[in-house]
Amino acid sequence: MQWLCAAVFALFSFIYIYVFQGELLALTQDYLSRGVTNSNAFLAAIIITALLMLLQWGVNRLSKLHGRWEAVSYLPSCTLLALLTDVNTDTMLYSLSKWLWAVPVCVLLYILLVWVNRNVSDINKKSYFGVLWPNLLTFNILFVLTAQFSNSASTSHMELAAWHYVHDDKYEDVLSIGRRSDDSNAALTSLRNLAMAKTDQLGDLLFHYPQLYGSDGLIYNKYSRQTQRYGAQEFYEHLGATAYGGESGRAFVERMYHKTDSAIYRDLYLAALLLDKDLYTFVREVSPMAQAEAHLPVHYQEALLLYNDHHPDAPVTFTADTTIVNRFSDYQTLQREHADDAIVAKLSCQATKQHTLSNRSSRLSMLLSSTSAKTKS
Repeated sequence: MQWLCAAVFALFSFIYIYVFQGELLALTQDYLSRGVTNSNAFLAAIIITALLMLLQWGVNRLSKLHGRWEAVSYLPSCTLLALLTDVNTDTMLYSLSKWLWAVPVCVLLYILLVWVNRNVSDINKKSYFGVLWPNLLTFNILFVLTAQFSNSASTSHMELAAWHYVHDDKYEDVLSIGRRSDDSNAALTSLRNLAMAKTDQLGDLLFHYPQLYGSDGLIYNKYSRQTQRYGAQEFYEHLGATAYGGESGRAFVERMYHKTDSAIYRDLYLAALLLDKDLYTFVREVSPMAQAEAHLPVHYQEALLLYNDHHPDAPVTFTADTTIVNRFSDYQTLQREHADDAIVAKLSCQATKQHTLSNRSSRLSMLLSSTSAKTKS
């Protein structure tokens, strides 16, 4: 049982560190060393796991927890593992207020379990299964608590993974992170928008991801965290230019678009106009593109359909996909039939599903609804 428990803990610890917390530990090491050292996630997982098992061996030499109590001897190791991975990525500090009470509780609990083990005479006189299941149950509890007490915030881990891929210019991999999640933060939003711009997909995928910061989400803005390893400098290196201090996302991409006339900054500028619900300026800027290109990105077509619907006397001529036209027609029907905006949003989502399109594209329906009101005013 001793070797089985050691194997179970070693496997959990290695996977937990290497797969789930590798980027967090790398960021922590980089921050503590002021960027002097680099982290190897595989090597870090092996070393930390070995040290935690050494801790268990030393503690259990004193406590003598064996048999069906063997897994309990890993409580100190799991506590330390959770503490090591409980770094707040906003402040790069540990949650001391939580551990000031959690550590004493773990120590007292461990002492209590050791006392129970030594004072219950038949505790180890069980069959193999009778010894196995308490250990497996204990490990399940310890592993769940380890994850709960560590930094398990999905947005933090998605952001760190996105930074890793951006650093290696793997923009498609950035877009695969949290594809079905509605969680996001400022940095993750800007990294996704950067990846879409670099892969020429901004006009098709912009509203497939949460856009909580308007056009400021297109740049590494004041809401984004700055760390020693990752931050504004690296972000802007991928764009080839840097925003001025206090410059808004829209102002920056507009300035760079008129300065460089590049396709990336053109799409970023058009995205900024959509995010700011400035339909008039969007139509003015996209009209030459609509005349010159046979196929426009999805969100550009949707915005032009909305504009033409409210300006039938001066429509913009462009080639629209049948699927997009049908979806917009369904949206108009629902809008006429239901005055309650909440009902419209819900039903437009259902209409989107009927066309086997992504449920996320209903976010554009929300944008169109808000822009529609602005256009009419």
